[in-house]
Amino acid sequence: MSPLDDPADDSREGPRSEERIAALERDVAALRADVASLRTPRSRHASVSPDARPSFAQRVYADAAMTGDELESLVGRYGTLALAALVILMAVGAVIKMAVLKGLLTPEVRVVSGALAAAAIGATGLYFRRRGEVRYGNVLLALSLAIVDLVAWGAGPRFHLVPTAAALTIVDIVAIALASLALRDESEFLFAVAIAGALSAPFVTSDGGGRAIVLLAYGATVLAGGLRSAREPSWRLAFGVLVAGAFVYSLAAAALPTEHAWWGAYLVAIFGAACAAAALLFGEREWRGNLPRVYLAVTLIGVLAGWDAVSDHPFAVTMAVAVAIAAVTYAALLVRGVSTRAWTASAIVLPLVSLGIAYGGATTGNVRGAIVGVWTLFASAAWRVERAQKDHGRAGAHLLTAGVLGACALTAWLWPWPLFLVGGLAAWSIVLAALVRNERTLLPLIGVGFSVGSAIVSALDQLASRSAYSYSPFLTRSSVSALFAAIAIAGAGELIRRGVGAARYLVDRPVRIGLLVAFLIWWGRMEVAHAISVDVAAFLLTSYYAACGLSSIIAGRQMDLRSLRVAGLALAIYAAVKAVVEVTTIESIALRVGAYAAVGVFLLGAGYLYRDRGEPVSAAGAMS
Repeated sequence: MSPLDDPADDSREGPRSEERIAALERDVAALRADVASLRTPRSRHASVSPDARPSFAQRVYADAAMTGDELESLVGRYGTLALAALVILMAVGAVIKMAVLKGLLTPEVRVVSGALAAAAIGATGLYFRRRGEVRYGNVLLALSLAIVDLVAWGAGPRFHLVPTAAALTIVDIVAIALASLALRDESEFLFAVAIAGALSAPFVTSDGGGRAIVLLAYGATVLAGGLRSAREPSWRLAFGVLVAGAFVYSLAAAALPTEHAWWGAYLVAIFGAACAAAALLFGEREWRGNLPRVYLAVTLIGVLAGWDAVSDHPFAVTMAVAVAIAAVTYAALLVRGVSTRAWTASAIVLPLVSLGIAYGGATTGNVRGAIVGVWTLFASAAWRVERAQKDHGRAGAHLLTAGVLGACALTAWLWPWPLFLVGGLAAWSIVLAALVRNERTLLPLIGVGFSVGSAIVSALDQLASRSAYSYSPFLTRSSVSALFAAIAIAGAGELIRRGVGAARYLVDRPVRIGLLVAFLIWWGRMEVAHAISVDVAAFLLTSYYAACGLSSIIAGRQMDLRSLRVAGLALAIYAAVKAVVEVTTIESIALRVGAYAAVGVFLLGAGYLYRDRGEPVSAAGAMS
């Protein structure tokens, strides 16, 4: 009997074959399940965890990339229809133009014919929708709405067959009907067309006049209705229409004559704030992070358009409008789920828009300082709220805004008194440093730098404004201002050093000491450069550079800071160059000899510090 007929072999191969067949059956079942899951359409209402759900911006980016087949399908599906609609409209327009030139069409006939054409195309679109060809039918309905716009324009402002308000109402009724149909069928395209048609109605039915308040009231109503109706976060086209509509209306209103009532100067800004409030109250949940801030950017157009007119209105009204817009701004900033960069830019820029309105209505420096101080309190309160929410990134943006605005408020208050101005800025920078030292982001450090930098610039400006050779060095009010600036540098740096925040690692020891030493040296240079007389100033300046160089070398050796030692050595060499080039111009022999002697002594001291005591000195150690 052959080995193939061996019963023992059958007993071994039988179980193996059964195991293999079972494994294959499991694999086939798994593949069938995968295929079934891919074929089963997911409901748009399927539960998705908030963490796993992609953001609005992520979906936009993901959908931006498409394959060649998808692009072909898109062009074939929508591009051809759009071009066909355009060509048909052009053909109809050419026929109408020819008929008008030949006197065949009266205004009434044209309007009635257009209305019949719109009705016929709309009915055809509904017919195709009932047959299941929804997209094609929606395009025909959109074309019908476009023809209705043209008919309303002809019946209203063109031929005055009906009142303009009636023409506007006709367009709105058709647009609302299309929007209702779009919401019932969840058609984003048709909804966007309906909103765009309603927004365009005042422009196509206008006779060139009109008031800004009527236009903006109508636009705000349409936008609020669209926000209230749109319930699908993935409708990016609708999002774009709602945004573009707000900007178009604000620009159109800004071009109209300014209203003479109290609200005339603030009309566009109020419109932007109202749209932002509507987006917060009625907008789709995923839109509430971005849309309100986009609408608040519209208020910037209002600030620019009404800046000159604001000063002619009562200050109390200006403040009320500005505070209301600021309240909407900070309410929008509390919304979560926004990218860090977009939110940070909004938190810094948007409060300044409302501040600009209030600032434009101020008449004196004290009032301007008070206004900026109030907005500093707003930003500080927002910082406290975000700190309580443990959101350190957002808190840092608010603290940055508060720091910069606080310095601006002090500048507005104390501008007439330079000494107190530098003292106030120095004190504010130290207070900010105490708040910043435990922050986990670097943004608030910009506010500290702005305050310290403002104090330094003001102090140096005061030093430079003194009359040459008519003051005693280090004994003027400007010298006290410079002392305040030095205290600000040292105090703020020390407080940040003692903290545990991110700024501690940026403002390290070399940076703090280097900035302080650089300011002190420059301060001294400005004190002696034009002191007492020309000869005395030249003697003092040359000796001063040499003394600063030697002192920097000694301090660098004590603190083990190579950069400070190198800077001191450079100063000492520069003093020697000045002694050779400029000291020769000193007329007083005693001062000239004294300058040479001083520079020589200081250079000898520097050479002594760098002496070689006999031990081997490396290239790196030669500077120590």
